[in-house]
Amino acid sequence: MLKFIRGKGQQPTAERQRLQKELFAYRKTAQHGFPHKPSALAYDPVSNLMAIGTLTGAIKVFGQPGVELYAQHTLVNNLASELNVQLLEWVYGTGRILSLTAANQLILWEPVGTTLVPIKTLPFDGKLKKVSSLCCSLNKDLVWIGTEGGNIYQFDLKSFTIREPVIYHDVVLEQVPPTYKLNPGAIESIRQLPNALNKLLIAYNRGLCVLWDLDTSAVERAYIAPGHGQSVGLYVNATGTEFNWYHADGSYASWIIASGEPPKNVNYVPYGPDPCKSINRLYKGKRGVHDVIVFSGGMPRSAYGDHNCVSVHGSDGQKVCLDFTSKVIDFFITYKEDNEALQMLVVLLEEELCAYDLTDSIVSAVKAPYLHSVHASAVTCNYLASQVTQTVYRRILRAGDEQDIDYSNIDWPITGGELPEDIKQSDENETTKEYEILLTGHEDGSVKFWECSGVILKPIYNFTTANIFGHENQDDTGANDSNEQLDESEPPFRKSGLFDPYSDDPRLAVKKIALCPKTGQLIVGGTAGQIVIADFEGDDIERGMLKFSSMNLVSDRDGFVWKGHDQLNVRPNLLEEDAESICENGVKISGVLQVLPPASITCLALEANWGLVSGGTAHGLVLFDFKNFVPVFHRCTLNPNDLTGAGEQLSRRKSFKKSLRESFRKLRKGRSTRNNPSNQVSTTLEARPVERQIEARCTDDGMGSMVRCLVFAKTYVTNVNITSPTLWSATNASTVSVFLLHLPPAQTAATTGPPASGNATPKSPRRISAQLAKEIQLKHRAPVVGISIFDQNGCPVDQFSYGENGTPPHRVLIASEEQFKVFSLPQLKPINKYKLTANEGARIRRIHFGSFSCRVSHELLQSLNANSPTKLTRTHEALDGVANTGVGTAATGVEMYHEMALICLTNMGDIMVLSVPELKRQLNAAAVRREDINGISSLCFTNSGEALYMMSSSELQRIALATSTVVQPMGIVKVEPLGNEDNECTMPANDDDISHKEVDAIHDSVENNTSSSILEQSIAKQRAMPTEHSLPLTNGINIGSSPNRANETITSSIGDITVDSVRDHLNTTATTLCSTTTEETVGRLSVLSTQKNQTTTSVNMKDIPNIDIPNLLDLASKSNTTETSTSSVVIKSVITSISHENVNGENETRKTKTTTHEESQF
Repeated sequence: MLKFIRGKGQQPTAERQRLQKELFAYRKTAQHGFPHKPSALAYDPVSNLMAIGTLTGAIKVFGQPGVELYAQHTLVNNLASELNVQLLEWVYGTGRILSLTAANQLILWEPVGTTLVPIKTLPFDGKLKKVSSLCCSLNKDLVWIGTEGGNIYQFDLKSFTIREPVIYHDVVLEQVPPTYKLNPGAIESIRQLPNALNKLLIAYNRGLCVLWDLDTSAVERAYIAPGHGQSVGLYVNATGTEFNWYHADGSYASWIIASGEPPKNVNYVPYGPDPCKSINRLYKGKRGVHDVIVFSGGMPRSAYGDHNCVSVHGSDGQKVCLDFTSKVIDFFITYKEDNEALQMLVVLLEEELCAYDLTDSIVSAVKAPYLHSVHASAVTCNYLASQVTQTVYRRILRAGDEQDIDYSNIDWPITGGELPEDIKQSDENETTKEYEILLTGHEDGSVKFWECSGVILKPIYNFTTANIFGHENQDDTGANDSNEQLDESEPPFRKSGLFDPYSDDPRLAVKKIALCPKTGQLIVGGTAGQIVIADFEGDDIERGMLKFSSMNLVSDRDGFVWKGHDQLNVRPNLLEEDAESICENGVKISGVLQVLPPASITCLALEANWGLVSGGTAHGLVLFDFKNFVPVFHRCTLNPNDLTGAGEQLSRRKSFKKSLRESFRKLRKGRSTRNNPSNQVSTTLEARPVERQIEARCTDDGMGSMVRCLVFAKTYVTNVNITSPTLWSATNASTVSVFLLHLPPAQTAATTGPPASGNATPKSPRRISAQLAKEIQLKHRAPVVGISIFDQNGCPVDQFSYGENGTPPHRVLIASEEQFKVFSLPQLKPINKYKLTANEGARIRRIHFGSFSCRVSHELLQSLNANSPTKLTRTHEALDGVANTGVGTAATGVEMYHEMALICLTNMGDIMVLSVPELKRQLNAAAVRREDINGISSLCFTNSGEALYMMSSSELQRIALATSTVVQPMGIVKVEPLGNEDNECTMPANDDDISHKEVDAIHDSVENNTSSSILEQSIAKQRAMPTEHSLPLTNGINIGSSPNRANETITSSIGDITVDSVRDHLNTTATTLCSTTTEETVGRLSVLSTQKNQTTTSVNMKDIPNIDIPNLLDLASKSNTTETSTSSVVIKSVITSISHENVNGENETRKTKTTTHEESQF
């Protein structure tokens, strides 16, 4: 009972709860990488926007770098296959886009903030046949829908209904020449003539194309191309005088629109005369005075039918066949302004996006600013280097620039959307800026560097290790590649694209990476026990041969036999004395350390200032001095009991058979003591619930000898006065070892105390040595996943600058899979413990310390000081630290509050934030689906409370846990109104649509000027349209003709608001205060200011095209109403101005009406 009362007293205070809401907030922000399983592509040449649809129902829109919009289709019949986006069609110049899914639904999307919102949906249930093609009118009012039945329907975008007349295929057949006697088949392509907007070119499947006059509803001219099998599509030139018609037999021809006669080259097959595959897409343009044809497919069926190609054929004889390693989904061509001059080729492949410069006959590759393929080689590990200095970043950038020499310098043509001005001017403080760099290890032995400080995941360098290993005469395979064709009949292939899923040797795969953000030292650990040591030294690189060393962990173990793969052999010619050092692009590979037996590297630790690297495998750990390139020590962790769990009562290897045997023993024992009370034993311990789960575990998880964690730290181990360099290691069996390192004086010059060894400074430099200082054996024997040493303020010592030790005393956090435990240093006495598995059944997968900050008032700080003095002490002392900084503003009464917290990821995909050292939960969020094992294993944290994980094999999802650091797309796309929207009030609405005649009334519950919430829930159900990729911070509101279901987290609502309804609402609904931003609560009401007492509330409506709200004047009469309740919560509802935006940034005020009424007591 006393424990229960004590636990009740430890609940957080109201001030602490308010501070938690200001510090911590979970949201999914940005997505990086290449969309998973793309299925459709569309380009808007007017708005300069590109859209990609996927098989999973996602739509991503890209403009200029930084402008990204996301959308997600929802299930219709609970079939995932129906989410497949089959067609995308832009409504040119308006920012809106149409999508067609496998469920035969046509959806109109509109950009709202950083998301696309479905504003209209048209299902084709039985009314129309299967849709085969779409064509949007250049007048932006109609969409022609072609079906597999051969009919064309006119779809009105204003009313979102089908308009008469329908172009039936039997009507067309009556007006074509009698020589054509076939059923024309499906509609393959519809094109509107740019010079005659009242005429359509319609291509049918079976060799028929007609010119249709919309005014007379008649066929003006027919074009017949028999003998080509199925027709595929059309391309109409910019002047509307000719069109290119391409077919399934690999042929194409240029037809004159004014003449129905077939051209002379109607049977031209570019890769004939053998039977060829279908041409799937074709564009035509000019390079200078020469015509250029760009098409995909058309390969000879027997010889090269498995090739994925896009061909560029010029009339001057220049021909290039771009041969890709993945399937071509679609492509488009960008042209220079107002003519047919080619500019760029953009190809969407199944696994990557490629771009090529068409202004040059060489057709050189272009490095796109986004949509890079993270998985060009399969990703085997992720490492996030946080707070990389400007110096190191520039070195990496300079090395990467030398790798990009072969790319074209042409400007990226997709420049749609607009960025806020503050983002454009954010690059001023370049000298002090710190960067976040993601390093991905790959199956082919390469390590790719990605800058992920902003919305764009930018590739900056590719580090390869495969060229170190192999035989002596091994040459780069790329040198033997030739672009010359073997004979005249062979297409002029050129190997294109970066996607290469195949690896020559699986032992090259990278398992662990370490990068020093201050010095640029790079360590790469591989599958065969190899540790490659490299550094970004800039211009002062010392030339020398490649060094090699090996360390055997089991040399003293008799009878040990390694049955795994062999080690990788370093090329002998690189180890010769006169060999040149491997120095590429400013990066020097100084040496290779081989750990024997050649098992996979399971963990790495790097301390560049000491010149030490430590690596762990399933057999033990090694410590290596890479500056002098000498081994320091090794320790074998093999133990025969680790594999069997014999003699351990708390072994995690508890099998089902053993559990069953113990159950029968208990039953037998109960029967024998049932009739003999004197022999009965207390069963209190037996009846006690088991805290740990008994479950089957994989063999690797059961190997107690595997080293799971290695950490370098300068902390108090020997006494409380002097910090010593140490190495901490932990294994799967919960054995934590502390090694005391004896460094030369030159490497401890920044130490405030004497050398760690206690001896006088020797005259000559000596070698580094190490000895076992302390060892901890956790009783529950769960694998240790992380160790961190932090100071009194909760700042990890590894995040301090070299020579700084933080504020004593230090503490060590040991995180196993089942619990967190904090020990004091140097006594190693337990201070605190948090049992995660026992309480929740989840296991810990990864830990990290993050910095959280927010602006708070002096009053709140004083109240926090009164309730928890340690919190305020931590805050003010952290102002001078490195990990935490603070800024006080006396004039405004606001201060920056900083706090370090522990971030934890579980095997259920949940992320928790815990305070240190109290280990009190501050935030719990379901971040990753528990079924997504790859996502959970790939998640990495930053020092600023963000995380990245692989949401698919090619995409990265960004997560923000702190309110102060949120990286999300801020670019917007301006939306044009859909013509005259006044008629939409009388149009018949679909069952899925929402009534759009009401407007939000905003009830701002203000308490202490910190938080606001919208509490209308009755109509929020109408707007609920949950999407997997929706962003929590999104604008969206149902107004006029735009029923925007923006986000599932928006709690605003729509309806007729009266004083009575407000009174009923306040009486029946509990007022819940939550710390949300204006965007989360108000949808498209982008600016919302509230003040306590009698201050008016102003609402500016942005991004709202053509407001047509009949109830707005009625609402204004009840606007300035102040209600005072007994809980001192002031609720106001005011609409003072409404602005309509024609162009971004230019607000045209339509109505302004402000009224003041007396207070009404509710």
